[in-house]
Amino acid sequence: MKSYIIVLMVLTLTGGGYVLYKNTRDYKEPVPVAVSVSDLQKKNTQESQEGSLTQESKTQEVEQDPATFPDELNIQLTFYSQAPFGNWDYPWQEACEEASALLVANAYYEHNWTREEFNDQILKLVDWQKGYFGTYLDTTAAQISEMLDKDLGLKSVIHDNPTFEDVEKALNKGHLIIMTFAGKELNNPYFTNGGPVYHALVVKGYKKDPQKVITADVGTRRGEDFVYSWSNIYSSLHDYAEPIDNGAKRMIEVLPPEGF
Repeated sequence: MKSYIIVLMVLTLTGGGYVLYKNTRDYKEPVPVAVSVSDLQKKNTQESQEGSLTQESKTQEVEQDPATFPDELNIQLTFYSQAPFGNWDYPWQEACEEASALLVANAYYEHNWTREEFNDQILKLVDWQKGYFGTYLDTTAAQISEMLDKDLGLKSVIHDNPTFEDVEKALNKGHLIIMTFAGKELNNPYFTNGGPVYHALVVKGYKKDPQKVITADVGTRRGEDFVYSWSNIYSSLHDYAEPIDNGAKRMIEVLPPEGF
């Protein structure tokens, strides 16, 4: 009888362990090999054969045909969470917008910030917002776009009601994306207490079938290459508003700096 009970316990524990492993594996699913922003930029420009032309006229963006997009894409990005050293006190607890913007800037400018430097950049950007906006809390899409421009030197385009094809187009140009959400609706299993009411992250890749996006989710230390379904992303997508579900659905396409 004792042997039967022991075997039953082992089977139960093994089964439970399998379920836990399977659930974790499902969230951290494989992603395609990452490609650099510069490689995508080269792919999407055509060089004129006229050596006498200016650099601006020699290079122009190729018109995109969605039918030619790869089935999956993943842009290379050094990842740090919004709490680079695991301290989730203020201001890091509310620094998802800053961290997302800085991940993009780090990739575009190739700063190669260390963890310490990235942490310092978050604190500097928080201080900048306090001086410019009066607060760093709950930064809207328009304010994130303005912050990118005024402090980080990066232009951006805000898309209302973006489609999965809009995401594909931006990423295939080598343009990283910042999106904002009703954070608890993302249902990220690694968020504490179900996640923040308002959240921002970077979209850096996609998978076509089924439609999924690859993110740098700064809201968790496990956010590198975190994959969400497009349906989850779109249903959770909200600019800041009170209540958050009243927020418009917006996508910030961040453009590489001039001369990149």
